[in-house]
Amino acid sequence: MASTRPILLALREHLQAALPDYAVELFPDNPASYRFIHPKGAVLVGYQGSRFSRPDGLGMIGQQRDITLHLTVFGRGLHHDGAALDLLDALRLAVTGYAPPHCLPCHLLSEAFLSEDGGAWQYELRVQTETQQVQVCTDENLPKFIAARYRRDGQALDTDLKPNQP
Repeated sequence: MASTRPILLALREHLQAALPDYAVELFPDNPASYRFIHPKGAVLVGYQGSRFSRPDGLGMIGQQRDITLHLTVFGRGLHHDGAALDLLDALRLAVTGYAPPHCLPCHLLSEAFLSEDGGAWQYELRVQTETQQVQVCTDENLPKFIAARYRRDGQALDTDLKPNQP
């Protein structure tokens, strides 16, 4: 079972290593205050939400969790080397097949143009990974098994044991 924050942090680290010429950050708590200041480009890693399969019905809850992540791309310019489209292409290659901790490899869902402001272009790439969500189980306070005594057919019962009474 994977928790959301470690998935985001691992993805950010992976993308920063794969895209060293760009800034890679977690999506800010206050998006309105975010300022794109990197000279080349930036990627913001965010959590979009999850969908869950039906419980498997084996006595405890176990469900597949489909996690949707959104990667917001900021690029200075659109068509030149290192601009928004180059960053988007490099990002797609870096994220496809990457497996966050306790998850299956990421695959692409969609990408879309978001906006342009003064030569700063924004795109969004949505990706998905899957993991398992399982019920937390607590130990029941049952007697503990300590030892087993073996005997063969016809062998006498140990003197400190009582026979089973019907």
